[in-house]
Amino acid sequence: MKLLSKLISQLLILSMVVLPFSTQAGMIGTDQVVANATAEANRDKVRDFVSRTDVQKQFETLGLTTANAAERVNAMTQDEINRIAGKIDTLPAGADSSTGWWIAGIIIVGVIIWYFWK
Repeated sequence: MKLLSKLISQLLILSMVVLPFSTQAGMIGTDQVVANATAEANRDKVRDFVSRTDVQKQFETLGLTTANAAERVNAMTQDEINRIAGKIDTLPAGADSSTGWWIAGIIIVGVIIWYFWK
């Protein structure tokens, strides 16, 4: 019994000497929490964008598989993710923005032809 208690005490002493007491608890600032939440939200936004069917079709026409695109998104740095997420936010909602000019042009040409016809 004495041998077992001596062995346990030596193991405890050895573990206290070998394992450092460098663990610290500290306060996490709000800016760190917000930065981490924003970073994760941007990464999710880019993943969602890449998983859209119209984007996947465009990737396939360029010769890129969906799995390969997802791997590339996962390999991006946070700065790249933030830049792409910012570009996603500035994209026009809906169809191609140049179609409005075609319609306006056709209407203007139609009005001019109608004016000179009369």
